[in-house]
This record gives sequence, structure tokens and C-alpha cells, in this order.
Amino acid sequence: MRVFIFGIGGTGSRVLRSLTMLLASGVKIDKKDLSIVPVIIDTDAHNGDTARTRDILKNYYDIRKTFVNKAVTPDSQQFFSTPISSFNRLNQENSDSADLDVQFNFQNQDTTFAQFINHTALDQVNKDVIELLYNDSMDDHQELHLNLNVGFKGNPNIGSVVFNELADSPHFKNFQSSFAPGDRVFIISSIFGGTGSSGFPTLVKMIRSSTNQNLERTSIGAVTVMPYFNVETDDKSAINSAIFDTKTKAALAYYANDKFIQSINALYYISDNKKPGALPNVEGGEDQINNGHIVELISATAIIDFINRPDSELQTPKAFEFGANHDGNPFTIKDFSLTTKEKYIKHLVQFAYASSIALQYVPALTKETFYDTKELNIDNSLGVPNGYQKILTFFKEFSNWTSKEMNDPNSGRAFISFNFASDQHLNNMIHGGELKTGLFNKGLSKSKIAEMLTRNELSEPKDMPIPEKYLNMLYKTAAQCASLKGELP
Repeated sequence: MRVFIFGIGGTGSRVLRSLTMLLASGVKIDKKDLSIVPVIIDTDAHNGDTARTRDILKNYYDIRKTFVNKAVTPDSQQFFSTPISSFNRLNQENSDSADLDVQFNFQNQDTTFAQFINHTALDQVNKDVIELLYNDSMDDHQELHLNLNVGFKGNPNIGSVVFNELADSPHFKNFQSSFAPGDRVFIISSIFGGTGSSGFPTLVKMIRSSTNQNLERTSIGAVTVMPYFNVETDDKSAINSAIFDTKTKAALAYYANDKFIQSINALYYISDNKKPGALPNVEGGEDQINNGHIVELISATAIIDFINRPDSELQTPKAFEFGANHDGNPFTIKDFSLTTKEKYIKHLVQFAYASSIALQYVPALTKETFYDTKELNIDNSLGVPNGYQKILTFFKEFSNWTSKEMNDPNSGRAFISFNFASDQHLNNMIHGGELKTGLFNKGLSKSKIAEMLTRNELSEPKDMPIPEKYLNMLYKTAAQCASLKGELP
């Protein structure tokens, strides 16, 4: 079974990044033969959020090939257990991360909207109609001569026209022809901008109108992300968060009467009305890199929920909203429901322990432990074999994503989760869930971590490849740390 996950626009890329973190943490998926096929769709080809997500997906792919045994499946208890495939190279075991194509590159993204519709070739009557529909009166907010290489700048009326060309792109045709029985589709989009709100209904229509019956009749899941942040006011920018809610209402009204949207098997809605602070007003390009956000993490859990649902639960369209125990701001782990903690958060907790151990403890303990693997000499400078550098880089990005990015109040609702401060113990790793210690119990001290690492290393088969042994050792040690902690706050 393959699940093609389409991330449309900047929000789509950021949710895919959160999904990658969840998959790396070993979140349980009830499908042994599952493969995730991520697809990014954005005319802003050089978007910073897109590039960052593309890089972390490729890093995940390489880590799986080096550190994970081929027998490990998505329902296994291990980090990085879910395979990721390219939509052009679906046999992921026989390709390299350089071949991991995750971005649809449909035509005309480096041109203006006027050139896209061949405005100069139209007769005068049609020119007048087009100029009436697309305003060009303001130099800073042109529509007709908007350059598409940085997206649609919040103009779904332009995006809906451009996205209709996607059906003729080689990438979509390849996806359509290769779609098999049992495969599913999930779509991530925002509803308050231009790219997501226009691309989402267009893509659903293309799927439901496909000549491939496997695709036409497939189960579709989607998460519609409503406003969850503000941007700084800039009169020269086309992005204005003051009208995000108005755009959302207009899009929802359209979706409510669209037969293709109504055919979606599982539609997840999420928004956040607590939006203090403001992000820099960047219209697109390499500088558009937003911090991770708790709304994106929750949106990623919708994808896992959809994948885990059996076909019998997807026979009739259903809509879902996310619920929490408390409306905290800042939000903390204790504000999640018990179900969310069990399904998702406990895995992130274990991955947080593993990240801290790998980054802070293993480099300092190579003389005290790892009796069978002295060639595994990892130091803090990341001057290590390429495979180890990739996994340490992933751990560093995870720690930054959880403890710094989502903790930024300027992004909206802050999420305080983990403390990666360089201490001699991990007792304070979980915010609000510090491990109790005493005179004769130092908790997760440096010596305790060294003891667990050594014991777990020696318990692995002697002929196991060292990279696999390394990840198994981290997984088991992190699991024991989480066990000592007990219940989450």
C-alpha cells in the first residue's frame, strides 16, 4: 500500500516536515506494507520552507538505508521505520536520495500570469474582460503581471487558473498511470492564501476525474489548515493577515458546495485563533522560512490517523476536528489528551531522549562504553563518516524544531515541550515532567546513561552491522529513559 501525500504551498511543505519528524520518532502505523510517497506542489520553486522539507526528506531516506534493517516495517518498534519512496522511483531500495524526487515541477512557473494566459494574443474584447477580472492598477500588488516564480501571493483567483495546467504535466501523468489498487491520497493545504486554497480543490477534481479508475475511486484524506499565524503589516506586500479570515470564509463557502470536495473520504479541519506576535512579511523565495508550529504538528497527526483507518471506515465522507484537554498558551504536553499522548507524543519523547543522548552523551562516552564498536568514534564536531553525520544532523534539527522553533511566541501559540540544555543528566528533558531524584537516586545521570548504552550494545548480535547496532542501542536506551520517567505530564 502506498499513500501519496501532496503538500501544497508553504503550509503543505511545513506539515510534511512535521510528518517526517513523527515518522522518524517511530509513530505506530498499522500497515506492514506501507510506503509514503511525499509530493510537494508549489510554483514558488525556491521557497525556503520547500527546500528545507526536501532536504529533511532526503536525509530521512538516507538514514533508513544505512541504519535500519530492511526487515523493519512501519508497525515495528524502531526509529525511521516507515519507508519513503519517490513518485518517479517507487522501488526505494534501488535508488539513492539524489533520485528522491519530491517536487512536482509543472510548467510556466518562471513567468508572469499575463504570459501564462498569453494575454497579448487575445482579441480586444477578451483583453478587456481579463483586465477587468485581474487588477493591475497598483504597482505593488499587480495581478495580471504577477510573476509566478514566488507563488500566487494570496491570489486564489490566479492560482485556480494556473493549477488547471497541472493535469498536463509529466509528473501528474506519471502519478496517474502508476496508481494501483489499494493506494491512497492525502492532501495538505492552507485555506487563507493563494496556492493552497486554489490548488486543493483543483487537485481533488483532477483525481475524481481521472481516467485511471484506481485513482478516481481511491480514498482521499485531506487536512485544511485555517489561519494560525499573523504576518507583519507591509503596505508594499500582497500578503495581509488582516484578511486571512475573510479569505477563509470565502473558501469554506465554496468548498461547501463543491461536489468534489464533498467526495473526500476524511476531511480534517484545524485552525488557531490565538495568534499573538507576527512573522516577517516575506512573499516567497529563499527567505520564506517559517519556524515550525504546533498546528503543523497536529496537522501531521491527521495524516497518520487517515493511514491507520481501515477501508471500512472510509466508505462515506467524514469530517474531523482536533480536540485537546486545555486551551493553553503556551501549549504544553499536559494539554494534549491521553489518546494523543499515547499515539504520538510518547514517540516524540523517546526520540527527544535519543537525540540528546546521541548529541551530548555518545561523543563523551566513547571511552567508557561501546566495547564491540570502538571504530564508532563520534565527536561533537560532526567530523564523522557521512552516514553518522546525517543522523546527527537530523537529531539537531529535531531538537531545534521542538525546543526553539515551536517555542517562539512570535509564531502564534508557542509549544513548550523539551529542554535540550547541555546538562549532566536528562532529568529535566520533559517540560512539566521532571524526573524526581534523591540522595541515592540521581535519575538519568551521565553514569546511568553510560550503563544503559553499554548494556544495550552488548545485547545486540555480534554480527549486526554497526550502524544498525547504533540505532538499536539508541532506541532501547531512549525507551528505558522514557520508562523511568513513567507517565507523561
